[in-house]
Amino acid sequence: MISTEYGSSVKCEVKSVKSEASHFEAPALASNFKHHTSDLKLEAAIESATRHLTHCRLCPRDCGVNRTAGARGYCGLDDKAHCFREMLYWAEEAELTPSHQVYFTGCNLRCGYCTVSEWNEQPLTVAPMDLEELIRAVDRRRRQGAKNVNLLGGEPTVSLPGILTLLQRIRTATQIVLNSNMYYNDCVDDLLRGFIDVCLADLKCGSRRCAAALLDAEDYVDVARHNIRRAGEHTDLIVRHLILPGHMDCCTRPTLKWLAAELPQVKVSLRANYVPPIVADSTPKQYVTSQETEVAVRCARDLGLHLIQ
Repeated sequence: MISTEYGSSVKCEVKSVKSEASHFEAPALASNFKHHTSDLKLEAAIESATRHLTHCRLCPRDCGVNRTAGARGYCGLDDKAHCFREMLYWAEEAELTPSHQVYFTGCNLRCGYCTVSEWNEQPLTVAPMDLEELIRAVDRRRRQGAKNVNLLGGEPTVSLPGILTLLQRIRTATQIVLNSNMYYNDCVDDLLRGFIDVCLADLKCGSRRCAAALLDAEDYVDVARHNIRRAGEHTDLIVRHLILPGHMDCCTRPTLKWLAAELPQVKVSLRANYVPPIVADSTPKQYVTSQETEVAVRCARDLGLHLIQ
């Protein structure tokens, strides 16, 4: 029930553009995938999300800057979405694989162990999203077997207008996955309702102390838990938790207990693929041990949680 095939420093089966097979037939969509609501509603959501950028409060940082005028807040972004990578990925949760991952720059957290930190720290070094090129990529990846379009980063919701614009232009019927750290304000969930099929929610920490030290966001746990509850109202929810070395009692166990109490039927994905950064200040300096992994799995099972691969 544990995946260790994730992260830029861990070997995983990821196909490059040149090596991907092009003869796959696109899998049939399940009949219960929700149909996206009208173009008028999506257009209204885009307009509302864009207005939010004039006094940006998309996330709890509440920077209040006018991103449309070039001001930048904590995430470092302007008013455009910047896509730094798209690829067909074979090591997401099994039900989502193969997944067409679309990476956006910028983030509202500062995880000390982030594997794409360079694109979060300097998000404008990447050109603005080429919408037409990305639409063609979505069509191509779908023909190559992608089950979904997987929006991630960074943190994709800080590029909310651009993401909604992308969804408006996607021609291929496909499942939409929001792969999020869940650190955003209610307006984000309100504007995404009806347009997201799956929420792949990271729940990173279990205490305010760890969230402050590891993510630079002391309020992260309360915010993320609130948003996970809301996402469960309108998406197929998967909660992912990365086991951090030495954080069993402060993070992993409290996280699993909260899920069992609040969302006992939710799908839970435990990850044991933490990669220590070269420079580790407040972040763990070692890899997760097999004993820590076994304890986490046993705890989840004892709580009756639904573990997925």
